[in-house]
Amino acid sequence: MNKKLAGTAVVGAAIAAIVAAQFLGGGDDAPAAAPPPSSSHPPAIAVGKLEIYQLADGTGPGSAIEIPVPSWSVSRDKERATYRQGELLLETDRVAITQEDPVSGLRALAGSQGGTVAGHAPIADRDTAEWDFTYSRDGVPRRVTVVGLGAGDALVTVRFEAPVAEFERNRGVLDEALKIRG
Repeated sequence: MNKKLAGTAVVGAAIAAIVAAQFLGGGDDAPAAAPPPSSSHPPAIAVGKLEIYQLADGTGPGSAIEIPVPSWSVSRDKERATYRQGELLLETDRVAITQEDPVSGLRALAGSQGGTVAGHAPIADRDTAEWDFTYSRDGVPRRVTVVGLGAGDALVTVRFEAPVAEFERNRGVLDEALKIRG
């Protein structure tokens, strides 16, 4: 028998067996894939876990800002929610501040702290700004990014902070939190 013909017959038989098993059933579903191995990275933002800020300007779609947050330990002080895991911090807040736009609002918050405040691509169809700075806590330099969204008579902020050496490796936490709806 020709080797090419024999190889084709074997492949054809294998495909027929797979198709028959799919349509005829006769067994349990394939076992679920094993979870990925754990790593030293922080857990991702939890699906469905949101920090919600109701807006004073109405009801229905767009009447709240919904920020995805991690499943870390959380503390609350009025409208500020602070999520911590080790040296990482993600904080959400609504700041009652009169501003012409998010850039001027963040500049007012920055005061003499320093860093740079610049426009940011709109998020959830809202004007947005970003403030980046570093500071030292207990001799450890820390990097901070604060993103502010214009929300009528307030500025809703998302702050991510980490030691400089760990900021970029963990920036995905901030990126996920910025998948804001509302």
